[in-house]
Amino acid sequence: MILRIDHVGVVTSDIGAAAPALALLDLKCTYEDDVDVYGVATSFWQCPGDTTSIELVAPVREDAAVHGHLKRLGPGLNHVAFEVDDIDADLRALQDRGAILVDEEPRRGGRPGLRVAFAHLGPATGLLVELVDYGKRA
Repeated sequence: MILRIDHVGVVTSDIGAAAPALALLDLKCTYEDDVDVYGVATSFWQCPGDTTSIELVAPVREDAAVHGHLKRLGPGLNHVAFEVDDIDADLRALQDRGAILVDEEPRRGGRPGLRVAFAHLGPATGLLVELVDYGKRA
């Protein structure tokens, strides 16, 4: 079940160059990490007191998952991430409803303990969604 919007992913070719734009909005960088399975670096930005983030995503190697997006569309909105309570069940439910899975199985995400999976909702929206599951939160 979808619990909330977790973050919005924005692709850039250079996180260091994009970060000052988010700082203009008084957003603060709350976490940075490399996600090797996708070949990207990430940084998460939040308004004080809010748990929803903007994630900057940049390629760190030639086979990075976001190179196609950058080549076709340039920097900008890449995905909307939804926190779910059971990523395995929710991924199968999306597939059963007609979504096109990018990830057949959840993978390690860009924050500690996070499992993620991506799916396309289809050409009517062009929307790439990410399911995120933090597991049992304290």
